[in-house]
Amino acid sequence: MKTHLLSIIGAAVFCATTAVVAQNTEKPITLTGQIWDTPTNQFAALPIELEPSKTAIIVVDMWNYHWCMTASERVSAMTPRMNAVLNAARQLGMQVIWNPSDVVTAYAGYPQYERATAVERQAAHDKQKDLSVKFTARVGNCMCGPGLSCKVNYGWDGMNPDLTLGENDLFSSSTDEIYSLLAARGITNIIYAGVHTNMCVFGKPGAMSNMWKAGFRCLLARDLNDAFTHYDPVAGYTPEMGTAEINENLQKSGIPCINMGEELRRLLKSEDSLLNSETPLDYVRFAPWGKRERPYFFESTTRVTLTAPWLDGAEIHYTTDGSEPDVQTPRYTKPLEITQTQTLRAAAFRDGKCVSLPSEAYFVKMPAALTSTPDVYLEDLNGGVNDYAKTYKDCLWYPVKLKSFEGKPLRVRGKTYEHGLGFRAPSSVQYEIKPEYKRFVALAGVDDNMLSQNNGRFLAMHSSVVFKIFVDGKLAAESPVMRISQEPWRFEIDIPEGSSRISLACTDAGSRNILDYGNWLNAGFLVKPIEPIEKPR
Repeated sequence: MKTHLLSIIGAAVFCATTAVVAQNTEKPITLTGQIWDTPTNQFAALPIELEPSKTAIIVVDMWNYHWCMTASERVSAMTPRMNAVLNAARQLGMQVIWNPSDVVTAYAGYPQYERATAVERQAAHDKQKDLSVKFTARVGNCMCGPGLSCKVNYGWDGMNPDLTLGENDLFSSSTDEIYSLLAARGITNIIYAGVHTNMCVFGKPGAMSNMWKAGFRCLLARDLNDAFTHYDPVAGYTPEMGTAEINENLQKSGIPCINMGEELRRLLKSEDSLLNSETPLDYVRFAPWGKRERPYFFESTTRVTLTAPWLDGAEIHYTTDGSEPDVQTPRYTKPLEITQTQTLRAAAFRDGKCVSLPSEAYFVKMPAALTSTPDVYLEDLNGGVNDYAKTYKDCLWYPVKLKSFEGKPLRVRGKTYEHGLGFRAPSSVQYEIKPEYKRFVALAGVDDNMLSQNNGRFLAMHSSVVFKIFVDGKLAAESPVMRISQEPWRFEIDIPEGSSRISLACTDAGSRNILDYGNWLNAGFLVKPIEPIEKPR
């Protein structure tokens, strides 16, 4: 998952590729695709002849974030292969068009965007009937599987920053805009790539269903698309299976599918191409898939599946202690049962040689559910700050009682809480520990009031905080990185005898973003029972 801000998208990670002069762009090339053959009722190979100069690759919605962490990481996993394939396609003379739909204006000021908007607009007219396709794969709210599912938001604000933008590429998003670009260049063939196939790649403006009706010959890059379906570890159903099922649905409707990496590698075998180098282009994929900057939380156990869809014949090896896998570490043969917080690493090997990029996932076991509510809530106490904070009180962010930092209801993961404190990170507050306080309990999570405005569009990706508890200056407990709509972290700590002060901190997770709002919820102390005073006899 990439969460770079738009302010750095124009930097080196998103620089234009070295310009290459396409050769023989008018000479047809032949790609081998796969289509459904109705007479034989089976899939069949199909030779597809294309003139590169009349062919465009349209990449849909390769966003830098998604409300589903597994979906987000799968986009990142596609990026190296997509960079290599698109660079090869440019060498052949194909036009690359980026269609990041609702975030396309993030690229205003880029030459690739301004050139596209300068093309004289033509209206797309329907030249053939709707593409008749029935998608059969079940769709869930997220692809992390059973357990603590991800909640819907629209937090992306650009494309994955590791994608390589070509000098002659274009940006556009509406059907009429893309139609105009293609018509101006005499393009008749469109190869689609991106996410999510059964929704965005198929149905967004400028996407497959609309351009099909406008009369274009549409194809799908089988190795450069990902559908939004579901993960069912009990039934053995993986997101890879969901994508394959969606691709088959499209093939049965008449859309040929092409393994672009394999086909362009064959065509450019004598050329200088990353596709023909020894550099790995694919990651081993996890389901579910959390990272340290956005952990996957589970209650008691979770089942993790590893896949390597474009590494035929490779064996997956993994580690559970954070070390790098090799052929001596355990070989993956079936889904892994995770019962504790740990880092999984995986790599694919063929003939003893690593043929994948290094993959990592992070899983966090939730503490036990709280069984007690405070006898004394923090908002009923006078919280203090240190002398430094008092000196610079106008420069600091003080927590708000019974409200979020913005003065709104205390909300985390869609639930409103009556008790608690709203923070903006980084900040902290201290309380005196009285002798009768025996335990501190609380929930803590990222405030999600921003989701009330258009599902947090362009904003929700940026909030990330870590909650910490200090007793007399010593760290007593802390949460992992918390992101919006995750299950609140559960704190329950014993107060050591003789302790005098407790400090609650809400720190940023490294981004120091102005949207790092965190809430301490139902926070307070359990009080020791008062022992009866024995009366003198």
